[in-house]
Amino acid sequence: MISANEAKNIIIDSTILLDPEKVSLVDSTNRFSSENIKTKINLPLWDNSSMDGFAFKLKENFELKNESVNQFKIIGSLFPGDSYLPKIKDGEAIKIMTGAPIPYGANCVIPIENAKTFEIEDSSYVLFTTNPKLGDNIRRKGSDFIIGENIISIGQKIRPYDIAKIAANGIDAIKVYSRPKISILATGNELVKPGVKLNKYTIYDSNSLSIASMVKEAGGIPNIVGIAKDEISSIESNLRNALDSDAIICSAGVSVGDRDYIKDVVKDQGKINFWAVNIQPGKPFLYSHIQGRGKSIPFFGLPGNPVSVMVLMIKYVIPSIKKMQGDNNINPKTIIAKLDEQIVNNSKRNMFARVKVKNIDGELIASPYQNHGSHIISSFSESNGLANVPENCKILKAGAEIEVEVFDNSNIL
Repeated sequence: MISANEAKNIIIDSTILLDPEKVSLVDSTNRFSSENIKTKINLPLWDNSSMDGFAFKLKENFELKNESVNQFKIIGSLFPGDSYLPKIKDGEAIKIMTGAPIPYGANCVIPIENAKTFEIEDSSYVLFTTNPKLGDNIRRKGSDFIIGENIISIGQKIRPYDIAKIAANGIDAIKVYSRPKISILATGNELVKPGVKLNKYTIYDSNSLSIASMVKEAGGIPNIVGIAKDEISSIESNLRNALDSDAIICSAGVSVGDRDYIKDVVKDQGKINFWAVNIQPGKPFLYSHIQGRGKSIPFFGLPGNPVSVMVLMIKYVIPSIKKMQGDNNINPKTIIAKLDEQIVNNSKRNMFARVKVKNIDGELIASPYQNHGSHIISSFSESNGLANVPENCKILKAGAEIEVEVFDNSNIL
């Protein structure tokens, strides 16, 4: 039996990064870049107006009180996309729209609301009601980014906010790491799919659905293969249908029961890295690699108890799935919180207790879920973290500080 940390190291060290693929910008959202992306142009491409108003050449001696200098002849209009950029002289102004390039000679833009227009004979003029300053309302070339700046790094998650700056550089497709295809298998004569009528002493397979949703949330592509009977031939048949994947996750059949055949089947088809981990819950945890389709496929054999499944997914499987697709932040966020009630660990193993962490007056307080049974599914809806209780530590008293791996930070302010 190996320690919790040893199991994590073995899994992560053996996880292989998937090959990159080129996808459209929209399809790259929430994917992880496999390349450094540098700017190809300056943004803005040229000096342009940040306001609808009037562009003109501001003299050093300009004062609003001097009526003789506060009168500019309007010589035209300028809109975004216009192909001709005019030049203005002293005493002239051009009506300009937001985003239009600054005309040659202009060094200031006054907003329309701070200007008054009037007619003298056949010409239009403008004067200003506020005192302008050099450079007012001009967006300078390259003020956002300049050619050669790194805007996306390898392993960076592409957020919707990043799409804008990539697209602004004229890039319509980028290279990202492939999403891992994860096959999901359950075993057990007592299991039936949700939606099917229960027979006497049968139960619904909740593990496959919870595993699939966690895989999807982590960026993987889940494929529920089915439910194998507690028979070697049935397990082998279902495994053959799971080989076209980047990893296989199986729930149940990994312990020492008379019909727990997973270990035997996997041993015949590949290499077992470890079988038992010194944790509570989740001790019967098998990690191996099986051969299929000309490659070595990671195989995660999880217990049948739903809480054990979710704990092992959070701590071990999800980090591996994240690493496959190039994520630089594979581990759950770890915080230090204070217990408001004691935790009793009767297993003597490294226990990961479900807790709910709240921010109370700036202090993180962890409230343990009192029923530690590995079948209590509802405990996860009342928790947002796993508190790390060291092995051979029977009681952690109220007031103790404890390390917590947060799997849902939505309720932590």
